[in-house]
Amino acid sequence: MPANLVRNLIIAVIASIAFYGLWIVIAGPGEVWREVQSLGLAGWGAILGLSLLNYVLRFARWQTYLNSLGYAVPVWPNFRFYLAGFAFTATPGKIGEAVRSLYLKRFNVNYTDSIAAFFVERLVDVVSMVLLSLLAAYMFDEWRWLIAVVSVLLILLLPLVRSRWLAVVIERVAAGSKKMQAMAGHVLQLLRSSRVLLSSANLYGGLIIGVLAWAAEGLALYIVVQMLGFDISVPLAVGIYAVSILVGALSFVPGGLGGTEVVMGGLLILVGVGEPVAVSAVLICRIATLWFAVAIGLVAALELELGNGGRYAMIDGKQGNGA
Repeated sequence: MPANLVRNLIIAVIASIAFYGLWIVIAGPGEVWREVQSLGLAGWGAILGLSLLNYVLRFARWQTYLNSLGYAVPVWPNFRFYLAGFAFTATPGKIGEAVRSLYLKRFNVNYTDSIAAFFVERLVDVVSMVLLSLLAAYMFDEWRWLIAVVSVLLILLLPLVRSRWLAVVIERVAAGSKKMQAMAGHVLQLLRSSRVLLSSANLYGGLIIGVLAWAAEGLALYIVVQMLGFDISVPLAVGIYAVSILVGALSFVPGGLGGTEVVMGGLLILVGVGEPVAVSAVLICRIATLWFAVAIGLVAALELELGNGGRYAMIDGKQGNGA
């Protein structure tokens, strides 16, 4: 397990505890604690179940990506590797999740291929979140036509990422700088490696799964707010969740810490949710999504590192070679 990722995870956990503690103090510890308790076991079960649904859907897509690249990694080991990546979800841009490439190497999955799959997964997830974030604006009648147009254009233009035109644009932009040329070379190599996964079937199939997976976690926010006594619509809750996650990702702060919470809480207050309830809803949602994933990832990673995960020695994971 890379030492720098472990260090970043520890820093993210300490920073999160400090940030959440300060936020609870400002909102009122007593009120926040009462709201958290009112969720009950049924509420926690529902939102954690939706997070698990998110993970399973995304893993199914990941397994399909590896199959498309010509690998036949067994489902159970691959699922464990995938979950282990969640231990490093709280890293800038979730880049730490690429640690699963180290585990997949045990099945002779080339780093180039696993990184390509990771790149396409991130790309499709970002587009999925953008589409879901538009749901918040869709609640306003005067914006609906624009939202529909933007959504259709985004979906139709998505295949451009595999086009020769994009490669030419990248080469021209980087032409004046050796440093930019080096970066462009890496990007173009990544796009070439991802070509199979950027085919229409994988691209749009992955997008559908991404929308469903992230909508499940947005639905968790809706359930939390409803159970805490405030009524908002499902599209609005999903849209608020998606916008918040995008802002956190763009901040490139580990786990989106601070940006995600402030935006999510601010938007909930803006639509009429009381401050203590908004703070409680955000904390519950982040525990049930981000930190639940990190906890599962840590268990999986520690089991692989300390348990019998090492028995997955170098096995041929190519299709038809006895994987």
